[in-house]
Amino acid sequence: MPQMIEFLKKREGYNEAFSKYKLEEFRRGDLEILLQRYMANQLESILHYYSGSYKEFFKTFLMEYEINDLQLILRVIARDEGKEGIEKSFIHSEHYAQCHYQKLISSKNVAQFIENLKGTSYYDVLKTMVQEDVHKREFHMEMKLYILLYKTLMEKANQLEAPDQDVAKKMIGTKADLINIQWIFRATKYYAISPEEMLIYSLPYSNRLTYQKLKTLSYSKNLEELKKQAEKYISYPLFGQSSDEFLDRNIDKYLYDYVMRYPKQGEDIAQTLAYIYALEVEIKDLTSLTEGIRYTLPEIELSKYLVHTL
Repeated sequence: MPQMIEFLKKREGYNEAFSKYKLEEFRRGDLEILLQRYMANQLESILHYYSGSYKEFFKTFLMEYEINDLQLILRVIARDEGKEGIEKSFIHSEHYAQCHYQKLISSKNVAQFIENLKGTSYYDVLKTMVQEDVHKREFHMEMKLYILLYKTLMEKANQLEAPDQDVAKKMIGTKADLINIQWIFRATKYYAISPEEMLIYSLPYSNRLTYQKLKTLSYSKNLEELKKQAEKYISYPLFGQSSDEFLDRNIDKYLYDYVMRYPKQGEDIAQTLAYIYALEVEIKDLTSLTEGIRYTLPEIELSKYLVHTL
């Protein structure tokens, strides 16, 4: 871990995020938080190059980091855990945040937390939730918020000029396809979730996966049928030969290869979107590396979990 941190402190971009910290202050969890903050900071930097509807579009990507912190606070409140020092785990953009975080942290219960979200786009999505919902089905909140994120992204994409609008919808829709496949697969394999519920909580903003295809996946007879249909729809071996152990990595590889195929010249927004998604994949690889180092995986084994080659 110290070697990895020293390496990042010498790399352009990462050096600014890591240089003010001492090696002895780092734990693995701290490194992951800093990497996510770095991603949010990069999105903030991108906003300086855009204005009007384009700035609003790229600003929407910051919602994902705010959603992460909302979930963190709500879980702590619902489980009646201590909130002291919770700010150290925040990754959202302070400059572009919709929420008043001190008010949220001071909330005594779920109802008060949701009341303190009034005036934000999150309020209408969560206003029907109660304490029992959070305890029983945390994923309800997560899926509702992610549907809101992608709904907002598509609404903002519709306000762009025609060529950029097409690029944005294809890239965002491709990521939504991958999230939906992962969601339906996990819901089928690990949780007692009905096909109806899988379909309700699938992202309705896709590139290749139409509503009918999502329905087919949700109502698959078994996992093998689901895998076969998913790979057919996107023309890519997401699940490999037999194991789904590398599904996360394969999803990231598909997205990385997809966005990197866009032309590197031109004035459309493809390059910016490709940079955002490629950086997300890079940060996931760095996170996987920290896990591998923690469990002392041999280099050849660790490389199997990475999109980038060693």
